[in-house]
Amino acid sequence: MEWWQKLFNSPIYFELYEEADTRKAVEQVRDIVRLLDLKPPARVLDVPCGYGRHALEFARRGFSVTGVDASEVQIARGREKAEAEGARVDFRVVDARRLPFEGEFDLAITMFLSFGYFETDEEHLAMLHGIAGALRPGGRFLMESWNREFEIRYFDRHQVDHTGDVVEVEEWEYDHLKGRLNWTNTAFFPDGRRDSWWHSIRAYTVVEMRALFERAGLRLDAVYGGLGGEPFSIESEDAIFVATRP
Repeated sequence: MEWWQKLFNSPIYFELYEEADTRKAVEQVRDIVRLLDLKPPARVLDVPCGYGRHALEFARRGFSVTGVDASEVQIARGREKAEAEGARVDFRVVDARRLPFEGEFDLAITMFLSFGYFETDEEHLAMLHGIAGALRPGGRFLMESWNREFEIRYFDRHQVDHTGDVVEVEEWEYDHLKGRLNWTNTAFFPDGRRDSWWHSIRAYTVVEMRALFERAGLRLDAVYGGLGGEPFSIESEDAIFVATRP
Protein backbone atom coordinates (compact mmCIF):
# COMPACT_ATOMS: atom_id res chain seq x y z
CA MET A 1 0.00 0.00 0.00
CA GLU A 2 1.27 3.47 -0.92
CA TRP A 3 1.89 5.92 1.94
CA TRP A 4 -0.90 8.21 0.75
CA GLN A 5 -3.39 5.35 0.63
CA LYS A 6 -2.56 4.45 4.22
CA LEU A 7 -2.80 8.04 5.50
CA PHE A 8 -5.95 9.17 3.71
CA ASN A 9 -7.84 5.97 4.54
CA SER A 10 -7.02 6.40 8.22
CA PRO A 11 -9.40 7.98 10.76
CA ILE A 12 -6.48 9.95 12.23
CA TYR A 13 -6.59 12.29 9.22
CA PHE A 14 -10.13 13.37 10.07
CA GLU A 15 -9.41 13.49 13.80
CA LEU A 16 -6.50 15.89 13.42
CA TYR A 17 -7.22 18.00 10.34
CA GLU A 18 -10.84 17.93 9.17
CA GLU A 19 -12.23 20.76 11.28
CA ALA A 20 -9.48 23.32 10.60
CA ASP A 21 -9.06 22.37 6.94
CA THR A 22 -12.80 22.70 6.31
CA ARG A 23 -12.80 26.24 7.70
CA LYS A 24 -9.76 27.14 5.62
CA ALA A 25 -11.38 25.83 2.43
CA VAL A 26 -14.11 28.48 2.59
CA GLU A 27 -11.52 31.26 2.29
CA GLN A 28 -9.51 29.37 -0.32
CA VAL A 29 -12.48 28.90 -2.65
CA ARG A 30 -13.42 32.56 -2.20
CA ASP A 31 -9.89 33.54 -3.26
CA ILE A 32 -9.89 31.19 -6.26
CA VAL A 33 -13.20 32.59 -7.52
CA ARG A 34 -11.82 36.14 -7.22
CA LEU A 35 -8.42 35.31 -8.73
CA LEU A 36 -9.90 33.64 -11.80
CA ASP A 37 -13.07 35.76 -12.01
CA LEU A 38 -15.01 32.51 -12.06
CA LYS A 39 -18.78 32.62 -12.26
CA PRO A 40 -21.47 29.96 -11.75
CA PRO A 41 -22.64 27.69 -13.17
CA ALA A 42 -19.12 26.93 -14.44
CA ARG A 43 -18.13 23.24 -14.25
CA VAL A 44 -15.37 22.50 -11.72
CA LEU A 45 -13.28 19.33 -11.33
CA ASP A 46 -11.59 18.83 -7.94
CA VAL A 47 -8.79 16.25 -8.22
CA PRO A 48 -7.93 14.74 -5.82
CA CYS A 49 -10.83 16.06 -3.75
CA GLY A 50 -10.37 14.22 -0.44
CA TYR A 51 -13.57 14.52 1.56
CA GLY A 52 -14.70 17.38 -0.64
CA ARG A 53 -14.12 20.49 1.45
CA HIS A 54 -13.35 22.58 -1.65
CA ALA A 55 -15.85 20.77 -3.88
CA LEU A 56 -18.65 21.38 -1.39
CA GLU A 57 -17.81 25.06 -1.05
CA PHE A 58 -17.86 25.49 -4.83
CA ALA A 59 -21.25 23.75 -4.89
CA ARG A 60 -22.58 26.12 -2.22
CA ARG A 61 -21.61 28.97 -4.51
CA GLY A 62 -23.66 27.60 -7.40
CA PHE A 63 -20.99 25.80 -9.42
CA SER A 64 -21.43 22.39 -11.03
CA VAL A 65 -18.84 20.24 -9.28
CA THR A 66 -17.27 16.83 -9.73
CA GLY A 67 -14.85 15.56 -7.08
CA VAL A 68 -12.61 12.53 -7.62
CA ASP A 69 -10.28 10.74 -5.24
CA ALA A 70 -8.67 7.30 -5.04
CA SER A 71 -9.69 6.90 -1.40
CA GLU A 72 -13.06 5.27 -0.85
CA VAL A 73 -12.97 6.49 2.76
CA GLN A 74 -12.54 10.12 1.71
CA ILE A 75 -15.23 9.90 -0.97
CA ALA A 76 -17.65 8.29 1.48
CA ARG A 77 -17.12 11.17 3.91
CA GLY A 78 -17.70 13.69 1.12
CA ARG A 79 -20.96 12.01 0.13
CA GLU A 80 -22.10 12.03 3.76
CA LYS A 81 -21.42 15.75 4.04
CA ALA A 82 -23.14 16.53 0.74
CA GLU A 83 -26.23 14.57 1.75
CA ALA A 84 -26.34 16.20 5.19
CA GLU A 85 -26.49 19.71 3.74
CA GLY A 86 -28.31 18.96 0.50
CA ALA A 87 -25.35 19.93 -1.67
CA ARG A 88 -24.99 18.56 -5.19
CA VAL A 89 -21.49 17.20 -5.88
CA ASP A 90 -20.70 14.29 -8.18
CA PHE A 91 -18.24 12.36 -5.99
CA ARG A 92 -16.39 9.48 -7.67
CA VAL A 93 -13.66 7.02 -6.66
CA VAL A 94 -11.09 7.56 -9.42
CA ASP A 95 -7.30 7.31 -9.61
CA ALA A 96 -5.91 10.71 -10.66
CA ARG A 97 -3.58 8.97 -13.12
CA ARG A 98 -6.56 7.60 -15.05
CA LEU A 99 -9.15 10.35 -15.31
CA PRO A 100 -12.17 9.37 -17.47
CA PHE A 101 -13.20 12.84 -18.69
CA GLU A 102 -12.89 14.59 -22.04
CA GLY A 103 -13.46 18.31 -22.59
CA GLU A 104 -16.06 18.71 -19.84
CA PHE A 105 -14.78 21.30 -17.35
CA ASP A 106 -14.19 25.03 -17.19
CA LEU A 107 -11.80 24.69 -14.24
CA ALA A 108 -9.81 21.91 -12.61
CA ILE A 109 -8.14 22.36 -9.22
CA THR A 110 -5.49 20.41 -7.34
CA MET A 111 -5.24 21.66 -3.77
CA PHE A 112 -3.47 20.90 -0.51
CA LEU A 113 -0.07 19.85 -1.87
CA SER A 114 -1.68 16.92 -3.69
CA PHE A 115 0.76 16.71 -6.60
CA GLY A 116 4.00 14.76 -6.35
CA TYR A 117 2.77 11.69 -4.46
CA PHE A 118 3.65 9.11 -7.13
CA GLU A 119 6.99 7.40 -7.66
CA THR A 120 7.77 8.52 -11.21
CA ASP A 121 7.58 11.63 -13.37
CA GLU A 122 5.61 9.59 -15.90
CA GLU A 123 2.84 9.01 -13.35
CA HIS A 124 2.67 12.70 -12.53
CA LEU A 125 2.60 13.50 -16.23
CA ALA A 126 -0.28 11.03 -16.67
CA MET A 127 -2.23 12.95 -14.02
CA LEU A 128 -1.61 16.24 -15.82
CA HIS A 129 -2.54 14.71 -19.20
CA GLY A 130 -5.82 13.59 -17.69
CA ILE A 131 -6.51 17.03 -16.25
CA ALA A 132 -5.71 18.72 -19.56
CA GLY A 133 -8.01 16.30 -21.36
CA ALA A 134 -10.82 16.92 -18.87
CA LEU A 135 -10.82 20.66 -19.61
CA ARG A 136 -12.67 22.25 -22.48
CA PRO A 137 -10.48 24.35 -24.83
CA GLY A 138 -9.84 27.56 -22.90
CA GLY A 139 -10.51 25.82 -19.60
CA ARG A 140 -8.11 26.55 -16.75
CA PHE A 141 -6.18 24.54 -14.21
CA LEU A 142 -5.15 25.85 -10.77
CA MET A 143 -2.67 23.96 -8.64
CA GLU A 144 -1.76 24.86 -5.06
CA SER A 145 1.71 23.63 -4.18
CA TRP A 146 4.73 24.55 -2.11
CA ASN A 147 7.64 26.64 -3.31
CA ARG A 148 10.41 24.08 -3.56
CA GLU A 149 13.12 26.74 -3.36
CA PHE A 150 11.67 28.07 -0.11
CA GLU A 151 11.43 24.57 1.37
CA ILE A 152 15.06 23.80 0.58
CA ARG A 153 16.35 27.21 1.63
CA TYR A 154 14.71 26.96 5.05
CA PHE A 155 14.97 23.19 5.39
CA ASP A 156 14.56 22.08 9.01
CA ARG A 157 15.04 18.42 9.89
CA HIS A 158 13.14 18.62 13.17
CA GLN A 159 9.82 20.44 13.53
CA VAL A 160 7.17 20.50 16.24
CA ASP A 161 3.55 21.55 15.59
CA HIS A 162 0.43 21.63 17.74
CA THR A 163 -3.06 20.66 16.56
CA GLY A 164 -5.26 21.56 19.50
CA ASP A 165 -3.89 19.57 22.42
CA VAL A 166 -2.11 17.11 20.14
CA VAL A 167 1.66 17.51 19.67
CA GLU A 168 3.04 16.58 16.25
CA VAL A 169 6.77 15.92 15.84
CA GLU A 170 8.06 15.92 12.25
CA GLU A 171 11.37 14.41 11.12
CA TRP A 172 12.37 15.54 7.62
CA GLU A 173 14.91 14.47 5.02
CA TYR A 174 15.69 15.58 1.46
CA ASP A 175 16.56 12.95 -1.14
CA HIS A 176 18.62 14.98 -3.60
CA LEU A 177 18.94 12.10 -6.10
CA LYS A 178 15.17 11.71 -6.41
CA GLY A 179 14.20 15.32 -5.69
CA ARG A 180 11.84 14.21 -2.92
CA LEU A 181 11.03 15.63 0.48
CA ASN A 182 10.29 12.84 2.94
CA TRP A 183 9.07 13.19 6.48
CA THR A 184 7.58 11.24 9.35
CA ASN A 185 4.81 12.67 11.54
CA THR A 186 4.39 11.36 15.06
CA ALA A 187 1.31 12.56 16.93
CA PHE A 188 1.22 12.47 20.71
CA PHE A 189 -2.31 12.58 22.14
CA PRO A 190 -3.17 13.79 25.65
CA ASP A 191 -4.65 10.37 26.49
CA GLY A 192 -1.26 8.73 25.93
CA ARG A 193 -1.87 7.48 22.40
CA ARG A 194 0.74 7.98 19.71
CA ASP A 195 0.58 7.36 15.98
CA SER A 196 3.12 7.80 13.18
CA TRP A 197 2.85 8.06 9.42
CA TRP A 198 5.17 8.83 6.54
CA HIS A 199 5.06 11.24 3.59
CA SER A 200 7.15 11.35 0.41
CA ILE A 201 6.53 14.07 -2.16
CA ARG A 202 8.41 14.87 -5.35
CA ALA A 203 9.42 18.52 -4.90
CA TYR A 204 9.32 20.03 -8.38
CA THR A 205 10.83 23.41 -9.16
CA VAL A 206 8.79 26.00 -11.05
CA VAL A 207 10.88 25.31 -14.16
CA GLU A 208 10.20 21.58 -13.89
CA MET A 209 6.49 22.19 -13.42
CA ARG A 210 6.34 24.40 -16.50
CA ALA A 211 7.99 21.63 -18.55
CA LEU A 212 5.50 19.04 -17.25
CA PHE A 213 2.57 21.34 -18.01
CA GLU A 214 3.79 21.86 -21.56
CA ARG A 215 4.25 18.13 -22.13
CA ALA A 216 0.71 17.57 -20.86
CA GLY A 217 -0.76 20.12 -23.25
CA LEU A 218 -1.22 22.95 -20.75
CA ARG A 219 0.02 26.51 -21.16
CA LEU A 220 1.36 27.96 -17.91
CA ASP A 221 -0.08 31.47 -17.63
CA ALA A 222 1.03 32.59 -14.17
CA VAL A 223 2.67 31.58 -10.91
CA TYR A 224 1.51 33.37 -7.76
CA GLY A 225 2.81 33.38 -4.22
CA GLY A 226 -0.69 32.85 -2.79
CA LEU A 227 -4.33 32.37 -3.74
CA GLY A 228 -4.87 36.09 -3.23
CA GLY A 229 -2.72 36.73 -6.31
CA GLU A 230 0.39 37.72 -4.36
CA PRO A 231 3.55 38.02 -6.50
CA PHE A 232 5.73 34.92 -6.51
CA SER A 233 9.30 35.11 -5.27
CA ILE A 234 11.94 32.88 -3.72
CA GLU A 235 10.54 33.92 -0.34
CA SER A 236 7.01 32.72 -1.15
CA GLU A 237 5.99 29.71 0.92
CA ASP A 238 3.41 28.65 -1.67
CA ALA A 239 3.39 28.35 -5.43
CA ILE A 240 0.02 28.76 -7.14
CA PHE A 241 0.16 27.61 -10.77
CA VAL A 242 -2.52 28.78 -13.21
CA ALA A 243 -2.58 27.16 -16.64
CA THR A 244 -4.90 26.94 -19.65
CA ARG A 245 -5.77 24.22 -22.11
CA PRO A 246 -5.26 26.02 -25.46
